[in-house]
Amino acid sequence: MMHRPLGFTLLEVIVAVAITASISVGSVQLLNTIIVARDSTEARSEQLVALQRLNAVVSRDVEQFINRPILDEYGDEQSSLRLEDGDYLLELTRTGWRNRPGIENPRSELQRIAYRLESIDSDTCEAARRRLAGWGIEEPEGDCLVRYVWPVLDRGYDSEPRSMVVLDQIDGLQISLLADTISSDGERTGSEWYSSWPVLQSSNESVIPQGLRWEMTLPVIGDATRLWVLPHDGEDL
Repeated sequence: MMHRPLGFTLLEVIVAVAITASISVGSVQLLNTIIVARDSTEARSEQLVALQRLNAVVSRDVEQFINRPILDEYGDEQSSLRLEDGDYLLELTRTGWRNRPGIENPRSELQRIAYRLESIDSDTCEAARRRLAGWGIEEPEGDCLVRYVWPVLDRGYDSEPRSMVVLDQIDGLQISLLADTISSDGERTGSEWYSSWPVLQSSNESVIPQGLRWEMTLPVIGDATRLWVLPHDGEDL
């Protein structure tokens, strides 16, 4: 009596290998898709958290704006708010810089702050590059957004601001100021967005700032807009 050989035929082996290979390829593709989706979600989440931090910092600055001009390092008076007028995108005077309780010689509670985009490759953005590298971004492009603070309002020739990165990576930023035009008899005659400030105005009317708009272009997220009401005492800046 003849016995049938045990084992698989060549055809059966080929079919099994083909099925296993198909399952392996599909699993790798699925795993790769999951990893890409996870990385994209984490990057977007990090950008949203960074945007929330920026919103908190700028909100404190703008909401505590005070109409107090300063003297620059050359002794020239500068407006309490400057927009695209000099070395910075935005520069303003704010209150709320509190002294420590019980201090014998309290300093001014006013601060002069400014914002500027710096190249991501610059020394100023070194902290941003380190954080981005920790997120897996080894060769970032674009700029970082830096906040500058002066220790005094009226500067001397040797007054140097301190810098702090408030947004690690940004592709573009445009700041606009909304202002009302007020006639000599106190009537509001119109509103307009300005891309620079101060502006020239006629002697029979005033231009009173009302709010700031930040239009940002961010990696991963894309375009984002933030609006802030600008407190004002009604006097010309």
